[in-house]
Amino acid sequence: MEKDRYGRVSLQKEAIRQWFPPIAETSFIWLNFMGRSLWSKGYWVHHLQTQYLNFEAVEEGEMTLHQGGQRYLIPAGSAVLIPPGESKLSSDGAGGCRKHALGISGLILDNNLAAMNLDKVCILRDFHNSEFEQLFDSLWQMTAEKQLESVREYCAKIYQLLLLLSHCAVQHPYPEELQRAISFISRNFSRQLSLSDICVRAGCGRSTLQWQFKHHLRSSPIRFLTETRMKYAAKLLENTLLPLPIKEIAQRSGCSDQLYFSNMFRKYHGLSPREYRKSLSSS
Repeated sequence: MEKDRYGRVSLQKEAIRQWFPPIAETSFIWLNFMGRSLWSKGYWVHHLQTQYLNFEAVEEGEMTLHQGGQRYLIPAGSAVLIPPGESKLSSDGAGGCRKHALGISGLILDNNLAAMNLDKVCILRDFHNSEFEQLFDSLWQMTAEKQLESVREYCAKIYQLLLLLSHCAVQHPYPEELQRAISFISRNFSRQLSLSDICVRAGCGRSTLQWQFKHHLRSSPIRFLTETRMKYAAKLLENTLLPLPIKEIAQRSGCSDQLYFSNMFRKYHGLSPREYRKSLSSS
């Protein structure tokens, strides 16, 4: 496997675009870079000190962020906002990581970072935003063309993008410990998990985590784990083209005991797994 001069596993593919015209508007708000990347498993980048807001959206695989002594997992379909400073990003998934990213800087950002709720790491789960995709594609094209007469429009689109990311961050006001717990459960519900396992990955004690789940989600860590499993089991049962045995669905949902699984499924959905499947075929 190829490695670069820093000993990292070489990335497989990367397309980065930059544009720095000598115009005053660039000091107010600008893109340091924007790009699309395919990172091999084990590839990493360590930023000692950035002056920009870093946004990373993972399309396939998973990425890990280390910042401020904390570790964050960003699975496929999620995005992360990383404030200026030191950070390390790595691709740890078996198949690597496909993502797109951009960096925003300028006086507008510097003076409003906290007010826009962008001064701390924020994980955006299930990040599928058509407005973001349209802005990204438009800026991608404009960055390639580098037309001086479009600088003001370019700045306006960056500002619109910044407001959108700020709005998304406000919609995810969960504490970091709760975000880590939710991410860990969502990625590992098929395993046998205990409350202690979740607390270790969240980086806090039981009482703290239980309070956060109750306060923000009106739930508990174990109840959230069970609900995640039952929702996943329902999706498997809804696959009528290649129906799986109930026992296998229970195992894939993290329940080794089929009777326990059936009782929990009935409690959550109001029907047993067999009744649930039958109701789908008769509707």
